[in-house]
Amino acid sequence: RGSRRTASLLREAVRLLPRPIAAGSFREVRALADELGQRDADFVDLRNLIHSRPAPDQAIRVREHALKHEDDELRRQFEALARNIETAFAHAVLADQLERTASAQVDAELQALATRYRVAPDPAQQLQLLASILVRIRDAMPGYSAARRVRAMELSLAAEEAAFAVTRQPAGPGEDSRRARLRALLPMVDILYGSGLLTRRERLQLQQTLRSLIDAQILAVGRYRDALAILARAPGWAARRLSFQFQPTVRSFARVEPRAHAFVADRLHASLMLSYGERLEPLVADGDRLAGVQHILFDQAASGGLRVLNPGLARGTLLPLADARQAGAAAAIVLAAETTAELTSVAGILTESAGNALSHVQMLARNLGLPNVVIGAQYLPLLHARIGTPIVLAASPGGTVRIAADGPAWAAWFPQATQRPVSIEVDTARLDLGLRRPVVLSDLRATDAGRIVGPKAAHLAELANRYPGKVSPALAIPFGVYRSLLDQTSPDGVQPMFDWLQLQHRLINEMDDPAQRGRALREFLETTRAWFAQVEFPAGLVDRLRADMDALFGADGRYGVYVRSDTNLEDLPAFSGAGLNRTVPNVVGLDAVLDAIRTVWASPFSERAYSWRQLAMDRPEQVYVSVLLHQTVASDKSGVMVTVDPETGDSSTIFVSANEGAGGAVDGQSAESLRVRLADGQVDLVASATEPTRRTTLAEGGLREVPASGDELLLTQAEVQQLMAIARSIPSQYPQLRDDAGRPAPADVEFAFAGGRLYLLQIRPYLQSAQAQRNALLRSLDAGLAAAREAAVALDETP
Repeated sequence: RGSRRTASLLREAVRLLPRPIAAGSFREVRALADELGQRDADFVDLRNLIHSRPAPDQAIRVREHALKHEDDELRRQFEALARNIETAFAHAVLADQLERTASAQVDAELQALATRYRVAPDPAQQLQLLASILVRIRDAMPGYSAARRVRAMELSLAAEEAAFAVTRQPAGPGEDSRRARLRALLPMVDILYGSGLLTRRERLQLQQTLRSLIDAQILAVGRYRDALAILARAPGWAARRLSFQFQPTVRSFARVEPRAHAFVADRLHASLMLSYGERLEPLVADGDRLAGVQHILFDQAASGGLRVLNPGLARGTLLPLADARQAGAAAAIVLAAETTAELTSVAGILTESAGNALSHVQMLARNLGLPNVVIGAQYLPLLHARIGTPIVLAASPGGTVRIAADGPAWAAWFPQATQRPVSIEVDTARLDLGLRRPVVLSDLRATDAGRIVGPKAAHLAELANRYPGKVSPALAIPFGVYRSLLDQTSPDGVQPMFDWLQLQHRLINEMDDPAQRGRALREFLETTRAWFAQVEFPAGLVDRLRADMDALFGADGRYGVYVRSDTNLEDLPAFSGAGLNRTVPNVVGLDAVLDAIRTVWASPFSERAYSWRQLAMDRPEQVYVSVLLHQTVASDKSGVMVTVDPETGDSSTIFVSANEGAGGAVDGQSAESLRVRLADGQVDLVASATEPTRRTTLAEGGLREVPASGDELLLTQAEVQQLMAIARSIPSQYPQLRDDAGRPAPADVEFAFAGGRLYLLQIRPYLQSAQAQRNALLRSLDAGLAAAREAAVALDETP
């Protein structure tokens, strides 16, 4: 699977080899602290501190705690813990261990570095030497013989342990200015790379950012905060890399021991990332203070650990993800590990991980103005204590967060309960339901969207016309065919399906009891889906489909197609509907295609699609479904591009998310995410692709999940340039993309690469909620932000 990935796995394997734990190691300290915490309930708080923020002076606190006990055996164990803490931080002990391990490695340069470490006069020089050891071992590992690799890893682990001890020491005099604090992060980045927690590309991004700050003579607050935001990506990068390596195994072990779920978090906490985060956090808080940004969580000031993904204002009951998935949870503010494709309609989202900014759920939340905030681990206990209670979540466009208990004081900031965040009405007079046969892509244009087919087919037809050779062949089944189905008898056997849909929805809305209404809604949706699963195709349609598909895709019948839902309530100026309805991937054979078409017709009546759609409209019978049969592209990699920076609105930058295989980025995968400056192609790495699996296309139909490569670089420079060329041409080639005010809108483009060749799969306007930008409360949170952005930062002053 590649030497880099193997080296990372080897490192953890050597760390966990069954062998005696060295006295004075941090592993021994943590193990003893755990054991004593189980025997002494009063020691738990100090044990937690030893685990979360180890420091040399904790040996004194352990001895003071031991004096409370008369049990001699327990006091001896506390004394053993205190001695181990002192040993773990003792430079002489660490130097001896490092020299012994380096000698066994038979590498003159590593031995010299270890010897220099022993006599290094200060922590800064010690840290730089340890960084050199770790980087050299990682870079040289592929060239070592099998016999030397384990010894090299032992030396690397010893150096990591020493680095951890060095960074737990208090900062010395002269190390407290902004510039000095930033400079101290440079060797830490090298150590994190050498420890396998960062890729080469991530290390380079952090180094370039740090050097741009350290070398600056004049620095504005805005640039300072932007750079700190890049540096703050490192913990998330490391967590995703560890999850990529170990999450499948963790899930297996967790079936037997649920505490295995804590492996990734525990590994991060025992690494230098702990010290990196602690050194960076005051700088992030400093940047917020200089900009006038003040986060508040339940009346407590909060600094760092909060990041706005989508701005917005919401009130609702704070619920965990499992509870929010229940029907009727649209008034919930959900607390989840990350956004997920299965998320039903909610009022707001709090996540522990940023996830993928271009997933369908993120797009939908941004379009509807639903606030989405990343929450640092330090605030999770505060939020878990509020589960089940009504709260207010405010996330400003400038990045300020307020979370508060709901109450009467908030009533003035929210519309009446009957008012929808988005309200859309279907122009039924524009619908042309008379066309009841398949239509090839070349016979459609963008103006047919919402008239005879949905926007996917109409815009794809326009793409095929304007970008020849970049769209694979496709066939559409128009709204008229779907409408003809609704003339068939409904489940009650009495009236047409169209009339039954209207009746059922009216009856459900008239129910006063929420529980009764929820049960009735679930039964209605289940019955409707079952009806579509058995619906008869209109006379002659199957024969026509067979002939058209053979003519378009190939008469041998071995072609694959994506059977995609394409309703009249998608990609509208006020409502995106992204990812709500079903796509059945790579369907092979006419019978399988017919079954997939029925599935797509039924998909607007899934509980998830229905709950999100009802935020925007109130008449389900006005949903018309066309179906797009789009020939499969056996993609090596795929993803989404938007022709604007989602966070800043900068149209001179594009944002790209991609994964290996098919269906990349749209379902919230851990994707490679890039900001690319159109003027010169400069790439800012936001996240690496760390999804453990990829979807590969099967000749017999469907997709198979197989292990992803884990390569550090996904999109090549040539592929990024192809995307840039498309992005530059869209304003002139595709002026039809508009927002709800008729103004030009950025593009949201789904794409795939096969053998380096670019294919365009979909285009829609990329829309953000104007309400979030105009909301008076949110704007007040950003007061003064614009003026502060250009103020100067004195890098040689103490923050």
